[in-house]
Amino acid sequence: MILIVSFADNAHVEKVIAHLRSPFEVIDLADFPARLGIRAYAGPASDSLFIDLPGGRALALDEVRSVWYRRQRAFELDPALTDETARLFAWSETQEAVQGLWYAMDAFWMNHPLADEHALRKLTQHRVATRLGLTIPDTLITNNPEAAAEFIARHKDSGVVRKAFRNIAEAPRETRKVGEEELAHLDAVRFAPVIFQQYIPPALDLRVTAVAGEMFATAFRSEARFEVDYRGGIGSAEVSAYDLPEEVESRLRALMKHFGLAYGAIDLRVTPEGEHVFLEVNPAGEYLFASERSGQPIPEAIAAALERGGGDW
Repeated sequence: MILIVSFADNAHVEKVIAHLRSPFEVIDLADFPARLGIRAYAGPASDSLFIDLPGGRALALDEVRSVWYRRQRAFELDPALTDETARLFAWSETQEAVQGLWYAMDAFWMNHPLADEHALRKLTQHRVATRLGLTIPDTLITNNPEAAAEFIARHKDSGVVRKAFRNIAEAPRETRKVGEEELAHLDAVRFAPVIFQQYIPPALDLRVTAVAGEMFATAFRSEARFEVDYRGGIGSAEVSAYDLPEEVESRLRALMKHFGLAYGAIDLRVTPEGEHVFLEVNPAGEYLFASERSGQPIPEAIAAALERGGGDW
């Protein structure tokens, strides 16, 4: 049995499901606790884990060989629970119980929630990547305006970009090059830490999709107006499969192993001089925009990893 934690109408999931041969179940965390139930037995009489599904079916988690932890949505509490304190308590208890289910399971995870949580932290990524021999841009994370000003001045010839740790729908922040407008508001850095990085001019942008030991690298040659962030120009970019240098691929494998990630969407930038610069790894990053334009069999690789329960990767 393969368990997919995601939600309906997810094209990335649908592409993989088309290649699965084993029984599978897709569950949406938003269905806890209003529409999905938990039964976890422990003690001398029983030791078993179940998710109660709609229609009276039960999913025995001890029979699950692989879990694809793809996308998660917030729990939805029963609307009959109206007291705010009671709702807060119910949400907290649901969170504890569901996390307990995941941590108690003996299965192959793509990726385990703890691995995702560790790898998502950009500051940690930067230090680990550097120590593994990957080249990264000169970087500063700070809420100190003076430190930010000094960093920007030091890189005035190449320029500096500023990034958000995580984009949220309520307050989106695009990656931008620091210009006069940003400099005029630099004091606002004191309100929350910002990622500043030396600007790296691109010859190519790479999305490397790592799947249980396989590496699928896709190159994007974008229009000049998308030089800061290639994602806005994906539709007009020249796209092709790309052969990573052996030493870069080896270091990316070491990065994935360090974080315990079976899946990761890795962004690199290739400079005009041919240097490969690591930018980040997203443990649940999208892959379709790369696989569909480059023709690489990423959905098939994900399905195969889930079928075999990971294996030695």
